Amino acid sequence: MSRERYDEAAGFRPSGGGLGRSATYPSDPGLGPSEPGIAEDLGGDTLGGLLMLAGWLGPGPRQPKRIPVPDVRGLFYDVSLEMTGRLGIHVTAVRLTPRPMPVDGLVVDQSPRAPGKARRGEALTVQVWHPPR
Repeated sequence: MSRERYDEAAGFRPSGGGLGRSATYPSDPGLGPSEPGIAEDLGGDTLGGLLMLAGWLGPGPRQPKRIPVPDVRGLFYDVSLEMTGRLGIHVTAVRLTPRPMPVDGLVVDQSPRAPGKARRGEALTVQVWHPPR
């Protein structure tokens, strides 16, 4: 499929008739900051164009107040932090080994347990075991 036919199918280019064509389109190859693009067409400058575009899109979907608690038991501590961070849950760690080796710990328990629900920003307490020195 050619670029022009793709742009027509996607609605970027009209398929004949109508208003005159603009100089560039969002899907044109080589569209860079030195060439005019959609932001300049919308508001004259990049920030103004993006603000107008955001206004057209409206507010995003509301985030749920309570989210399911993931089961992070059996995961390494760093992996559990990444997973809970994506969900907006803060983690409080309790280290079970008094003098651990300098390696990533293993999550052996958590509170609250899955499949419960927690509020966004609420703390999830995890117990982390490390091999002793």
